[in-house]
Amino acid sequence: MTRNLRVGSPKLFSKIWRSFVLKQVGSRFHFRRVVPEALRPILGKSEIWISLGTAGKVEARRRAAELHAQTSDVFRGLRSVSRSKPPSETSMPSPNESADFMKKHGFKTKDDVYRALLEKYQNMLATQETIRKNDVSSAEMAGQIKYYKSVMQHAQDVRALSAGIEKVIAVALDSQNHMTAMTRKLIEASHISAAEKKGLENEIKRLHDTLLSTFTKALDSRSAATEISVPAAGKAEAKPKKGVPTSKTQPAILLTEALNRFLDSKPAKSLETQRDTSRTVALFIEAFGDLSIRNIDGKVAGDFRDVLFSLPASHGKTKNLSFQEEIERAACQDVPTLSAKTVKNHFMRLSSLWNDLLRRDMVEKNPWGNWDFNLTKKNPRRAWTAEEMDKLLQTPWPVCSIPADTFKGITMIAAYSGMRLGEICNLRNEDIQTIDGVPCFRICAHPEDNWSPKTEAGERLVPIHSALLDWGILNFQKADEKYLFSELKNSQDGNRGADFSRAFSRYKTMMELPPAVTFHGFRHTVSTLLRNQNSDIRELWIDALLGHEASHKSQGATTYLSGIEMQNLKRTVEAIQYPSFVFSKSGVS
Repeated sequence: MTRNLRVGSPKLFSKIWRSFVLKQVGSRFHFRRVVPEALRPILGKSEIWISLGTAGKVEARRRAAELHAQTSDVFRGLRSVSRSKPPSETSMPSPNESADFMKKHGFKTKDDVYRALLEKYQNMLATQETIRKNDVSSAEMAGQIKYYKSVMQHAQDVRALSAGIEKVIAVALDSQNHMTAMTRKLIEASHISAAEKKGLENEIKRLHDTLLSTFTKALDSRSAATEISVPAAGKAEAKPKKGVPTSKTQPAILLTEALNRFLDSKPAKSLETQRDTSRTVALFIEAFGDLSIRNIDGKVAGDFRDVLFSLPASHGKTKNLSFQEEIERAACQDVPTLSAKTVKNHFMRLSSLWNDLLRRDMVEKNPWGNWDFNLTKKNPRRAWTAEEMDKLLQTPWPVCSIPADTFKGITMIAAYSGMRLGEICNLRNEDIQTIDGVPCFRICAHPEDNWSPKTEAGERLVPIHSALLDWGILNFQKADEKYLFSELKNSQDGNRGADFSRAFSRYKTMMELPPAVTFHGFRHTVSTLLRNQNSDIRELWIDALLGHEASHKSQGATTYLSGIEMQNLKRTVEAIQYPSFVFSKSGVS
């Protein structure tokens, strides 16, 4: 069937996608296909893994489709001579058909057939590797050819321009000589004194020498200008001439231009410093765009500081995620973010660049100095303010793959429990239990789905807040569904919260909230509320509710729920109170 479809077409992928898996290991994609159970004794393996040699998903799919067709041929050949083939797939060949097949191809025994098919399989893998190497070599060669063509075209353009300038200069010199001769004739014909004639001749000679000197310098500098104009790999851009006075009314320049003009042109700056500063500037542009240096003030610097503290330490390694999606991933999955030392280094590089701009009167002040970087504290996480939560209630959820009711239910649980997004999205209907008369969310590992809480302390019971019960959170339970929020789907890596995280990120952008405000901020909001309320709620109860490691290692803290009565956990969760944070009633029934 696959041979009748064009390789790379969407219809082909939909037909064979269930038969193989495209896996990304590091930056490269791999082809994985399960070997049919009946053929595993013959091939000696249960699945086939082959590197596709590419980081592009489209190209990886094309190569995977070719490998699928080839492996299908191998499987088909093995089945045609194997008595262990399931009869449900294809009828068993008769003894005469098997004998005719072996005689036709010169096989004496079935072992000879197996060896021939295995040899074909090995040749297929070798051919695929050769194709991959040729593709890589061809791509590199094509890039070099494209570059050399652009250099040659640029050189031709420069030569044509130089030839035109040479002709203009020649015509100008000829005209100037002609004008000089005509002027001398006029002087000779005029009735003026000898002294006046001599003065005019001296002035004509001075003007002639000046013009001649100017044209000569222009011709001499033509070759130097040609070398600067032709691009060459490894050569830096021409540096600005020294001694040229700058105007007091400088035009606004962009950050990238400032970097090229005032950092790379300084010989005192090491290559390492220039490289690191360029990376910091690239990170800023990724977050805010290439702004004019006059528009970068203390507020922008503060926003950039918040963004850096929210960025995962592995930023840049996950190439299929956008900048904002990486921040959401760090918050939702609680992964490590950039250290205070790293953020401080980014600010020091920008501060050094701004000092250069200050000395040239390009900016009025340096917004990157005098910031606090307490290296003894962990990176701060941003909690939601009351105004931002009000804005959340007033802004309609956009139409997308995540229903509005699902968004409301997940957000309400986060605000009234402090649970992580992954914990909420993986709640099953069976995880809603009544313990000591108190309805609870039971957060525990699901090995069959390859999911578990972040830490050992993450396995816990969370009493369901009365506000959630009144709102109707239990209405999301459906008898024929496995998960509480059944509308959520698993991503390719099995993350049930990935789609919601991306949708919530777009939602925040629509509300124009700061990048540092994330869904994970509800967890910090709950923690702040509980630790600032005026009651006798103990720190140990708060840690047990949020799934934190206990601040002290007593027996009651290290044993799961030992010494902590359910009523105490219920008191703790009911202490989470907001002036008015309740969505409109859910439509789930």
